[in-house]
Amino acid sequence: MIDLTRSIQEKGVLEPVLVRPVGYRYELVIGSRRFEAAKAAGLKRIPAVVRKVSDEEAIIVSLIENIQRRDLEPEEEYDGLMSLSKLNPKSYGTAEQLAKAIGKSRRYVEDHINAVETVRGLRRETRAEVTVKSAPTPEERKEGVLPLKHATYIHKAEETPSIQGLPIRERAVKLKELAETIAPLPQPEAEKIVSHFVMAPQRPMEEIRKDVQYLRAVKLEILLDPRVAEALRTAAEDRRTTMEAVASLAIHSWLRQQRYF
Repeated sequence: MIDLTRSIQEKGVLEPVLVRPVGYRYELVIGSRRFEAAKAAGLKRIPAVVRKVSDEEAIIVSLIENIQRRDLEPEEEYDGLMSLSKLNPKSYGTAEQLAKAIGKSRRYVEDHINAVETVRGLRRETRAEVTVKSAPTPEERKEGVLPLKHATYIHKAEETPSIQGLPIRERAVKLKELAETIAPLPQPEAEKIVSHFVMAPQRPMEEIRKDVQYLRAVKLEILLDPRVAEALRTAAEDRRTTMEAVASLAIHSWLRQQRYF
């Protein structure tokens, strides 16, 4: 906003905002940041295009414009998608319909919906300040702000049988700890921690993280008996995780039983 205000002070508003007539006034459809920056710059007038559009069209146009400009954070985008869905459930009631309306893939829409609903659920259940952004800064991530992809990992973990089997309050607390743990981590390491967490959610989070860090440092290549390989594959499918995560947990459990550590 500061950069935009300075630019408008020097050059004015180069691209008109879009408004629609509502009664005897006008409602802003596209250009809220330009409008606010123009006010901050002290302008009394700005160029505008007036177009008659319905409520439905206004939401779609605004969403598409902001998505293309990358002006929206996931929670803002989610609110826009839900507004569109509620306005016309028949035309925009599914992720596929919403994706078609805004020119994105179904996966894009599903990831945004799942990530935001998971984060808001954690906030509601734990009162924690969990948030999600498209590209948080390293400082924000250290404070617990989740990148969008990390939030989708937490959603997938929440959907697994091992996590769904936990009492609601315990599930929320565990997922909050998971969110705080993976927020500052690179994507590959975060994904591995989530896989190990799903396998044994009762384990302390710090212990899970140490296991992942150790496995990152030590890579093993082993040949498995076909029956063992098939059992690992089945267990991974049942737990909705990777064979590597199942193998790591199995080795960890056996070594502990044999008192090697």
